[in-house]
Amino acid sequence: MREKKELNILIGEQVRVAREQAKMTQEVLAEKIEVSPQYISDLERGVVGISIPTLKRLCTHLEVSSDRILFDRQTE
Repeated sequence: MREKKELNILIGEQVRVAREQAKMTQEVLAEKIEVSPQYISDLERGVVGISIPTLKRLCTHLEVSSDRILFDRQTE
């Protein structure tokens, strides 16, 4: 099993919160951003990191800023 990195855990938590606020399942989000549902699960649990292209797609479909996902900050 991979060791979880603290940054990945924090980012994963923000992804989960944003996904739930958007009322999407892991499966729906995965389909929209062209990744597997397992990847979304791993991402939310901090098992894997996220690439910039995937982050851009995720932010677009969840309608959140990258600052929110990366730094837990809202943009004005």
